[in-house]
Amino acid sequence: MRLNDLFDPERGPATLVKLALYPLAIVVTCRVIIALLSRLRAIDIFLVFIFLTLMSPLAYLIREARGHRGQHGGGRRGGAERTPLLPQNEDVE
Repeated sequence: MRLNDLFDPERGPATLVKLALYPLAIVVTCRVIIALLSRLRAIDIFLVFIFLTLMSPLAYLIREARGHRGQHGGGRRGGAERTPLLPQNEDVE
């Protein structure tokens, strides 16, 4: 989002709505998480932390095993090559 979008008659209202709704959604989400965490005991929070700590390396290992199919730059080429071509109508000196 650029500052010029605020002054554009076509995109201005949509930009203002985004500026109002995104922070509101973040605040509501944080409040829901805080409300859920406040009902948990300390041991429950510790178990959730341990669970997330163990799941992160497992997710990384699964991603590595699948071979990074979505990454660019390796293996298969996509798109046109960027090899410069000389004009065909000119004589070579």
